[in-house]
Formats: sequence, C-alpha cells, structure tokens
Amino acid sequence: MFRYHAAARYVLPAFAASLAVAATPLAAQRNNGTGTRDGAAVSGVDQAHQIDCGGQPAQVSGSDNHIDFVGDCPGLTVNGVGNQISITLRPGAPLTVSGVDNVVTWRMAGKGRPKLAVSGVDNQVRPGR
Repeated sequence: MFRYHAAARYVLPAFAASLAVAATPLAAQRNNGTGTRDGAAVSGVDQAHQIDCGGQPAQVSGSDNHIDFVGDCPGLTVNGVGNQISITLRPGAPLTVSGVDNVVTWRMAGKGRPKLAVSGVDNQVRPGR
C-alpha cells in the first residue's frame, strides 16, 4: 500500500497553494466576449467596455454585457438579458429598458430625471450615487 511520507505533508500543500495563486489572475480577468461596437452602440455577449457616447444615444443589445457609458449621452436603450449598464445622461433624456434581469444605474449631468420606459421581467433601473 501507499506509505505516507513526511515530506508529502509539506510538498502537497505548497503545490496546492501555488496552483491557487497561479489561477487567481486568470479568474480575475474579464472575458471581452463576442459582438460588435459602433460608436455608442454595443451588441453581443459578455462584453466589457467603457464607452464615450460622444453626443450619440447609447444602445446595448445582447446578454451579460458590462458597459460604462461616459461623456455626453443624450439617451439609452437596452434590450437583452443580464446586462449591467452605468451611464450619465442629459436631463430629461429617454432611458428605455426591455428584457430580463438588466441592471441600469444612471446619473444626471445636471438636475432632473430621465424619461423612463421599462418593460420585461426583473429589470432594475436606479439612480447612482
């Protein structure tokens, strides 16, 4: 049978710890997914971007995207499943969300609120802090 060697008490935990340390950076990296991007419009799956709207309305379609819109954003439209979006909007800008389990966190560049239109299931649209 297998005999337990005293050195195994030290070698095996050290080996396991080195695997855990080596795997951490790989797990922490975000997959940039697949899809397309055109100006302030993003479509696809599992994308992570910070995008300057540049005065164009922001659009997101697809699933599991993590998008942070910055700059001058006159509106936002989100269609899909499980997207996480943050955006700074112009006062009174349209913010339309449809689909399932999308989370949109908005801020205003000035005073006021967006014009909300939310449909679908378990979508969350909330002001940022």
